[in-house]
Amino acid sequence: RQLVHIRTGEYPKDLPIEDKPPWSQTDVIPVYVLAEAARFEQTILIEQWRSLSELQRFALIKLSRPGHENRNFQPALIEFGLTETWSDFA
Repeated sequence: RQLVHIRTGEYPKDLPIEDKPPWSQTDVIPVYVLAEAARFEQTILIEQWRSLSELQRFALIKLSRPGHENRNFQPALIEFGLTETWSDFA
């Protein structure tokens, strides 16, 4: 904080921390993750979502958010075992 103040003359703002961020929730798959998967004719089942680590869920959420470059979404599905190969994509 002090370094930012020294460099900019302003203190950085504190970012809010969610009590229950979407990547920590295993009972629901965010709509935008499902929509991104559907763009590639893929389905993510709730059982698959639950089997992912928090970091994997975070990555899929980040890669499926609007305004984010989504080119790594498909490779992530393969890496995380949610689909077998590139040929699974239409």
